[in-house]
This record gives sequence, C-alpha cells and structure tokens, in this order.
Amino acid sequence: MRRSWRFGLFFIFNLSLGLTGFVSLKAFNSALESEIKNNAKSILSADLAVSSRRELTETELKDMRSALPEGTLEAKNYEFFAMLSSAKGSRLVLVKAVDQAYPFYGDLQLQSGKRIASGSPKDIIGEKTAWVYPELESQMGLKTGDDVQLGQLKLKISDVITKDETQTFRAATMAPRVFINRALLPESGLIQYGSTFSLAYLFKLPVAAQEETLKESLYKKLTDPQVSVDTPATAGEDSGRQLGYLSDYLGLVALVALFMSALGAAYIYRLFLSSRMKEIAILRTLGLQSAEAVGVYVIQASLLGLLATIPTLLFSELVLPLLTKLLGSFTPFNLQPRVTLEAWGLCLLMAVVGSFVVSLPFMIKIFDLRAAKLFSEEKFSVGEGPRRYWPYVPTAVLFFGLSVYQAHSWKIGSIFVGALLVVVAVLVSVGYLTVRGAGLLKNVHRWFMRFSFLSVSRRAAASLAVFVALGMGALLINILPQLKNSLQADFRVDSHSKIPSLFLFDIQDEQLGGVQKILADNKVQALGESPMVRARILKVNGQDYERKIEAQGFKTREEEREARFRNRGVNLSYRTKLSETEEITEGQPITGDFDASKQKYPQLSVEQKFAERMGFHLNDLVVFDVQGVEVEAQIANFRKVKWTSFQPNFFILVQNGVLNDAPKTFITSVPSLNAEMRNHLQTEIAQKFSNVSVIDVVRLVDEILSTAEKMSWSLELMAYLALITGYIVLFSIVRSQIKLRRWELNMLKILGASFKEVSGFILTEFAFLAFISSFVGAFLSIGVSYALNRFLFEGSFEFSLAQPLISVLIITALSLLISFLASLDIVKESALSILRES
Repeated sequence: MRRSWRFGLFFIFNLSLGLTGFVSLKAFNSALESEIKNNAKSILSADLAVSSRRELTETELKDMRSALPEGTLEAKNYEFFAMLSSAKGSRLVLVKAVDQAYPFYGDLQLQSGKRIASGSPKDIIGEKTAWVYPELESQMGLKTGDDVQLGQLKLKISDVITKDETQTFRAATMAPRVFINRALLPESGLIQYGSTFSLAYLFKLPVAAQEETLKESLYKKLTDPQVSVDTPATAGEDSGRQLGYLSDYLGLVALVALFMSALGAAYIYRLFLSSRMKEIAILRTLGLQSAEAVGVYVIQASLLGLLATIPTLLFSELVLPLLTKLLGSFTPFNLQPRVTLEAWGLCLLMAVVGSFVVSLPFMIKIFDLRAAKLFSEEKFSVGEGPRRYWPYVPTAVLFFGLSVYQAHSWKIGSIFVGALLVVVAVLVSVGYLTVRGAGLLKNVHRWFMRFSFLSVSRRAAASLAVFVALGMGALLINILPQLKNSLQADFRVDSHSKIPSLFLFDIQDEQLGGVQKILADNKVQALGESPMVRARILKVNGQDYERKIEAQGFKTREEEREARFRNRGVNLSYRTKLSETEEITEGQPITGDFDASKQKYPQLSVEQKFAERMGFHLNDLVVFDVQGVEVEAQIANFRKVKWTSFQPNFFILVQNGVLNDAPKTFITSVPSLNAEMRNHLQTEIAQKFSNVSVIDVVRLVDEILSTAEKMSWSLELMAYLALITGYIVLFSIVRSQIKLRRWELNMLKILGASFKEVSGFILTEFAFLAFISSFVGAFLSIGVSYALNRFLFEGSFEFSLAQPLISVLIITALSLLISFLASLDIVKESALSILRES
C-alpha cells in the first residue's frame, strides 16, 4: 500500500464521496429523531391521548376513564377548520379549541413575551379573545387588538403565537392555527351535525404509570378502529413522518452516488490488482497459498475502507450545513446535526464491508492464477477463470439491503433497484455499442482524432466505466427539473385551468340551496356538488374488520399507511357517473341506480390504492355502519383518481339510491376566479354560512409549489453530489489510463506529435464519451420522469427540451476540463524522461 499510495488515495477519495451523502442524511435524521424524542411529550402535549373524529359515547367515556389510574389529569380539545372573518377579509383557519388544563407539556411563546406552559393562566379562557399564528398578520394584515369573527363568536386578537412546540412539521398547510376557549364552541355554532373535526382527550398520568400498558388496556376497551390511542412515542413518529418520506427519497439519490463511487473504486482496484498479478504469481511459486494471497488484499481493502471514513466525515461536515438549511425550515427545532457515533458506525460498516464486496470479484481471480503463466508470453488479467459471476452477488445483496433500509419499503426499494438495473443495463448496452462503433470511425481527417476513437474501442472497460458514471450523473440532474416542470404544469391555475380556485366543505343539507344561490348571484357555476356520508367499516366478507396496531421497531412505509387507513372512519359518496378525473382500472362500471328487487347487494367503486392498503378484492362484501344503520355492499370495480385535480373525490363510491336519505353534508368547488372574486365569495359565504369552510386552492397550490421547490433543492444537492462523484470517477479513470499509456503518449511525441495534438488525442477520446453518455443519460431522464409522473405521482407530463440539452453541453465541457487537468502533467512531460527510465 505504501508503494501504491496514489492508488490508495484515489480509492479512498472515490469511496468517501459516495458515502458522504448517505452519512450526512443519517446525521441529519439522527438529530431530527433526537429532537422529536426529546420533545415527544410536548408534541403530544400529554402522557397519553385518546382521539377520534367523532364524539365518544357515554359508554366509551366511562370505559376510557375506568382504565386510567387514580390521580390522572384530563384535558379535552377540538381541532377543526372554519372561516375567520374581519374587516380585512376572510380566511380559512384551523381552530384549536382548548381548556385551562392545556398543555400538560410543551410551551407556546407569544409575541407579547408571555410563555404558556402547563398551569399557566390564559386570557383566552376568561375572555372572548383568540391567539393567532403570525401567517394571519402577513396574509390578512391582522394584528393584536383587531376584532375577528368565528361563526357566531365575536373575538378580539389578544396575542400572536411566535413558537408552538406542539407543531413539528412546517410544510404546505391549508390554514394557520387560531386558539380559542373550548367552552365557547356551543355559542359559535361551528360544530354541527356532520361537521369535520378532531377530538382529543389528553391525560397527564401519575409518575409510576406505564404508558404502553395503559395504551393496550384502552385499546381493549375502545374497540372502534376510529378511536386512536397515542403515546409520546407514536406521536413523535407521526410528527416526523412527512419529513421521513423526503428523507427516504434523498437517501435513494445518495445511494446512486454510492453506486457510482463503488463503480470507480472497483475499476481502480481492478487496474491495481492487474498490475500486481505477476507479483502474486511469483509469491505463489515461493509457497504462498491462494487463501493467504487473497487475505493480503482483503486486509488491504478493509484498511482502505477504514481510511475512507476520515474524508467522509470531513466532507459530511461541509454538506450538513447545506442540508440543514434546506430541510431545517420544515421543523420548528433549531437543529444542529453532527456526525453521531451511530452515523460514524454506519459509515465504518459500509466503508469496510463496501470496500471488500466491490473488490471481491477481482480478489477471487487470484484462486485461478497459475504460476506457469510467468513463463508464457500471455498477458496477466483479472478477468479470467471460472469464478466470474458469483462474487458480484454480495455486492448486489448489500445494495438491495441498503435500498430497502433507506426507503423503509420493500416495494419502493425493489422498484428502485430494478429501475437502477434497467438504467445501468441501457447505459452499458448503448455504451458498448458506442465503444465498438468508435473503432469504425476511420475516415476522420485528423490523425489524433482517429487515434482517439480507436483508443476508445481498444479500452472498452475504462470507456464503459466513464460512460455509465457520466450517464448516471446526467440522468439524476435532469430528472428533478423534468418533475418540477410537470408538477407546476399540473398545478397551474389560470383561466384555462381545470383546477378549481375555491373548495367548499361541511355544507349542511339545508344550506346547499343557499350556497348555490350565492354562487348563482355572483354568476359562478359550481363544478358539481358531492354528498358526503360518514361511516365505518364493520366487516369484510363476514369477518370483523379489526384495528391494525403498529408494531414497534423497523416498519415499512406500507405497514405505516395500512395501519393509518384501517384505524379511521371512511367518507362515502354517491353519484350517477364518474367524473373526468376518474377512470376504472379493473371490474365493471356501476349499472344505474340500486334496485333491491333485482340486486342482492348495492355496488361499490373503490379507489385502487386505497383498496390495496385495505386488502380489498373485487366482489368482496363490505358491511358499513352508517349512523347506526348497517349497509352491506359488494365491490364492483377499482378506479384511479387524479387527486391533484383538487376535485371532490372519494375513496369509496356507493351505488346511487342507497345513501340518498342518510344524514350527510356536501362538498363542492368553483372554477378559476380572479383574486378579487375569490375574496368576495369567501367573505359572503363566511357571513351567511359560518360553519361552511372554504379552501383557497390558489393559495394552497402556491404553498405546495413553494414547499416542493424547497424539497427539490435538497434532492438536487444529492443529485449534484452524485454528479461530482461521477466526475471523480472520470478523473480517476483518466488519470489511471494516462499513467498506463505514458509510454504510448511519449512515443507519439518522439514521432513528432505536438503538445496540441497529444492533448487533442486525449480530449477527443473523453469528450466523445462524455457527450454520448450525457446525451443518453439526459434522454433516459425524460423516460424516467415520465414513468414517475405517470405511475407514482399519477400526474401529467410536461416535456422540456432546453434543460437536457444545456446539461449535455455543461457535462461535456466539464468532462473536457477534468480530462485536461488529469492528463496535464504527463502530456507536458519531456519525451526524454521515459527514454532515460528505460
């Protein structure tokens, strides 16, 4: 190793760059998880919470309280959407109605300097006042002392909340929070039959109480899946889930960087071992066993991996501030992530094991080495022997395991690895054709260019490694802009857009006509009204539909989603035909209205992904409890819904004629309107129907796009890290190739080639590879972006040609610069020096 220190440095540098993104993410996640764990009780505001989207019955309340130990303190809160009105306009807000006991844990910091903690006096309890989030200052110009109205309640803003320790994720939100006294709810008239709200009973337990034990006892007594029991641990997991999804995808991009660095490290190791084959053969003749020879290089690879952790930790310290700046804005915590012992341990494991597995396919060739080759003219190579393929299995298994671990999903991890294999296979195939085709370009006028193309063809392994690395980099940096273009096109709200500008919900049955009249008076045509009926699933195919309790430890994202979907009620609707945002994917369309004399069961149409999570199949019989009445229906079809349309859509549609007389509320939407008309309609509806909530879709879409932009920056950071890794691979390969071809280059000088021609020979070779590979990678990015939009995000695809073409030119130019720098000293070397050496 000491003799081959340049090889060691390149190997270490390649590997450390690939590990940097992975370790930085781990350090950030560890800091976030630590903060969430430390603030778990603040997030929940209690030791234990029982929540539901309906009022608990007297029996349930009695059973709940009987399971709790003596000395337990109790608080009761409501959360729901409502319209806040003032002289400055109307705005949808999230009302949090609390009592004097709130919060048991966690603080609220107010603009006046007051700190609201457990037991603190609250002016909103004794007076008709409210605390508001600062967004209402910027969005509506509201400030302390202003009069506002919530339903029938006339309130005065007494303070502004500057910090809320119970909120842990700041992303696109439909509405800012407003805190009021829970005792004023009956007077407000905001919660009526069918209104959407969340109710939570918060408990502060005696010191000796066991939260998990009590949670199990409560679940045994409260059997309805709609009723949820949370501890600080589960509340912390829920609060970090949104950022966890982003982290999953960031980690997958970081894995691509790791893959590319492993590609470069493997190539460098292959060259190194090739140069040592004669030495190993000599040692074999002196009695060294194959296993001992392999052992030498196992120790060496492991030691190189160990050393790679040092620059990895240094690079991570550079990346972490950028990552924290991009992602830290989504949390209220003042995160200061550092590479923890756990992150360093993971880095060490991946570096040492990773070094071994990428080097294994070449080490194993030592077993096939025969000392007799010393006496033949045959060239030594690490690509010979029967053991050609199985040494790659550990690499594949390790990468697959890391992908599943990082994605927290067998499905996403498998799709990612499968897609990566397809992309690599395409790059290798096109690269192979390019390399072979280069050898046919014999009619080029300039000799050094012709010589370059022949060199590309002769050195297929090096050329393919460069091709794959740069192609992958081009693919990554082009996917995100394509996705952003498509997302923005899907969410674009203009005069031609099909996305509504306002979304109305919680419209009572008797209010529907009044709302329709307001719209008609303002010459606005609603996009259709959809009834919404509350229900819960009782049975599927005769089997009780039981609550899904999440297991502790490692959980896949699919398991988390299944538990959440099973543990809640459902909203049913009915209509005579599907909307333009829906299409049937399996089964038969619902035929007409339900006729009990001709049909045994009413028909259901279920959204396909919801059906997968719930475990539903075609023709399953599902029993619902609809306001105390059991309704049994059969699944007739599955359908796909375009949720980004913001149209009133539902997971489950019931055949018309079944739920028409059931108690219900309505939701509706209105088409694109200008800002003045949107504000006017919101104010008028809030004044006449205070319980009806109105979402300004235009404002929400702007917030979603802003959040998506912030998230994409963090993804682009990882993508550029992967591209930088690709350039390091390029530099390493160019450097290695130039050293191998040192004699050849100097012979060209001796034969009369100028500095310009020798440089042109090298630059032409790698510019050719960079241009073709970046072009193929950019072209593949369009296909991958289309697939992601079509099948993962289920949106439309907006094609953009400018970004891929610009990236091809930039990647080619940078590749030329790096190739020039990597070869400069040897190209400038005097031809006499190599003659003296010989």
